[in-house]
Order: sequence, then structure tokens, then C-alpha cells
Amino acid sequence: MSDVVQIESNEPVAASTPQPQTSGQDTGYHVVPSSREGAEEELFAFRTAMAEPEEAKAARPEQNMLSWLPALGMAVAALACALLLVFFLPKQLKQKPPVLYIDMGNQRLDPAGLGGRLIARWEGSAAYQLSIDPIDQQQVARFEAVAQDPPYPLSFVIRLRDASGVVTCQKEILFPITGPPGDPAATGQTLQPLISPSGDTVQDVAGTDGKIAEISVTGGLPCPKEAYQHLVGWDFTSNFPTVADQTDWLKHEASLTKAVKPNASNTQRFVARAQRLPAPIDGDDTIVGDNPSKGTVDTSGGRVFLVGANGLRSRSTEWQFFPAAIHFRCDKNGACLLTRANAPTPLQARLMR
Repeated sequence: MSDVVQIESNEPVAASTPQPQTSGQDTGYHVVPSSREGAEEELFAFRTAMAEPEEAKAARPEQNMLSWLPALGMAVAALACALLLVFFLPKQLKQKPPVLYIDMGNQRLDPAGLGGRLIARWEGSAAYQLSIDPIDQQQVARFEAVAQDPPYPLSFVIRLRDASGVVTCQKEILFPITGPPGDPAATGQTLQPLISPSGDTVQDVAGTDGKIAEISVTGGLPCPKEAYQHLVGWDFTSNFPTVADQTDWLKHEASLTKAVKPNASNTQRFVARAQRLPAPIDGDDTIVGDNPSKGTVDTSGGRVFLVGANGLRSRSTEWQFFPAAIHFRCDKNGACLLTRANAPTPLQARLMR
């Protein structure tokens, strides 16, 4: 292509820069100005027109992404809620297993001068351990006279309440009938804890002076699991003689004892002596033997636990083989709970030594 620029005849030509002439020919480039203003802008306007769609296309994904963010957030929140429902909510809704031991505290029955302490237990079903003793230690002799030979069938009613004070369950305990001192027919029975007509186990417990200073009663409670888990309070009533009537009964028993004094040896009664502890204890030991006639088990650590003859008979198989490694937990009154690995239920016991 030649260096000559072809110009239409109707457009003037002007050289922007003088060029040297050689050999009579024009060898330089000539700039041809446009006769319209903005011609250059129009000439390159296509670039803008072509770039705009690309910029729009580039911007569109970003805008689309922003528009999806709220929906994405809602989806993540829904997924988190679903995971919460699947993994965590069932654990919260799952009912906690009942505690094995609830100390219900002490109550008084002032007309009879009695104090009571109740411990509720869970052994696959609700159970209880009730300790009854005289409030005044000067009353022990009168209390013992009634405990050894009640003037009439004794009964106690324990009522258990929830936090609102409503009685959720109650139990009537009928005491077994024992013979008067010197009655040979009653002597053999008094060597072991007695089973009451209501199916409860009644055990006399002696104080340091050898007199009966406490009656320990254990048995089942008609409390469903839900009611047991909400127990917070209790009270009790009884037809136990009043303090004045106990005084009269003590005189009556003294006269009987004097009348049968020649056979006083036949009146000896097995009385368990529970340990009084300065503080609750918790530890491990090993049962190495038992005494079915007294309802006790002996440990390698020198401890003696009163399980009761009925408790020994009703033991599961795991408790009948020695040596048996156990864990024990006892309160200050000597009431204990014995547990053993692989045994389905614990044993209630009293710490004798």
C-alpha cells in the first residue's frame, strides 16, 4: 500500500507539520481533520458500548450472590434447629433416673414424745427407712416398755408431700404383735427382726445403756416414680401411747417382770446396737461371711452390718457368694446402703460395729 492518502475532492487538506520535500514527492503522513465536532468520540464509542455489557455481566453474579445470602442464612438456621432437635432435645426430654437416696429430714409427734427421721430410697420401686425414737432421753425406759410389749397393736401413718405441700403418697405401717416379757412363745421370734402385717421389717435398736432407744422400720412405698422424684417433705401420725400413758405402762411391765422373775432368762431379747457416727461415712470393704440367725454380715475390715433375717433371705444371687467387694455409705445414725458391682439392687443395712 502506498504512502499516499486518498482524500475526497470536497474536503480541504492541510498539513499539520511542514515536511521536507525530496525528489518532488510527498513522503509524510497527513492528518485529516474532521469537519464534525466529536467525530473521534463517535469513532470510539463502540468500545464503551461493547464494554458496558461485560461490566454488567461481571456485576450480575455479585448481585445474585447478595440476593441469596438471606435465604442461605435461613437454610443454615433451619439446619441448626434440625440438628438441635435430633441430637440435643431428646437428651433434655429424657427423664432423669431417680436418685437412690432422699433424706426427708426429721419430724416430731409431741403428744407421744416421739421423733422420726425418714429416708426414701429407690430400688426399682420406692422404699423407705423410718427411725423412731424418744425426743427426751429421760423417756427411754417408758419407750422401751411400749416397744417390747405394746399395750395394743401399734400403727404409724407416714405422708409424703411434694413442693406444693400436696400428699402424693402415704403408707400405713402396722407393727407386729409381740408377747409380754417372759412369754416363751415370743422369745424365739424376738431374736430376729420382725415382719409386720403390712409386710414391713421392724427392728429394735439399743442405745449405749442397752435399753431400746430406737425402732427402725423398713419397707416399700406406694409412690410411683414421678411422685418419688418430687418428694420434699413428710409428716407422720401414730396411735403410740402418750407420754403419760407410757409412764403407766412402764409400771405395768415392771410388775409383770417381777412376777416372772424366775424365768427372766427366757425374756432376753436380741437387740441390735447401731453405731452413732460423728459424720456420714463412705468407703469400700469386703463381706467375708454372714450370720443368718441375727441377720448380719461381717467384713474383712471388722465391720458388722445388720441386714436383717428377711433381708438375707431375699438377697439376689450376687450377694450370696463370698468374698463380696462392696461400697458402703452410712449416715450419722448408722443407716447404710451397701452396693456391689453387678448386683441389680443395693442392700439396706445398719452399721453395728
